[in-house]
Amino acid sequence: MQSNLFYQIDSYKKINIIFSLIIIVIFFYCFMVPFLAVTLPSSCEGMPQIYCKSRGLTRSFSEILRFNFDKANFYNSYGLKIFVFFLLQLLARIYICKKVAAENFKQILSLDITLSTIAFIISFYNLIIPI
Repeated sequence: MQSNLFYQIDSYKKINIIFSLIIIVIFFYCFMVPFLAVTLPSSCEGMPQIYCKSRGLTRSFSEILRFNFDKANFYNSYGLKIFVFFLLQLLARIYICKKVAAENFKQILSLDITLSTIAFIISFYNLIIPI
C-alpha cells in the first residue's frame, strides 16, 4: 500500500511538472509574438468579441507580459483574469512539487482540486457561459 502511495505522489509531481512546462511555453510564445514573423491564424478574425470572446487573448497575454495593461485590456477584456489564473497555476504547481509528501498528499490533492476548480470558474466564467 505504501509503494502505491509513493507511485501516486510521483505521478502527481510529474503531472504538475508537465503543466508547469506547458504554461511556461505558452507564456514564452505570448512574449515572443511581436518578434515572430509567423503567427498562428485566428478563427475569430473579423468577428465581434461578443461572438468570439477569446479573440485577442494571445495579444493580451503578450501585452500583460510587457506590463501594458491598458493595451492588454483593449485586445481582450478577459485577458488579465485568465492570465492571472495561469500564473497562479504555475506558482501552485511549483509549490506543490516542493511540498507534497506522503503525510499530506490527500490534503494537498483535495485543496488543489478545490482551489483550481474555483479559480477556473472565476477566471473563465465569461468564456464558458453562453451569450
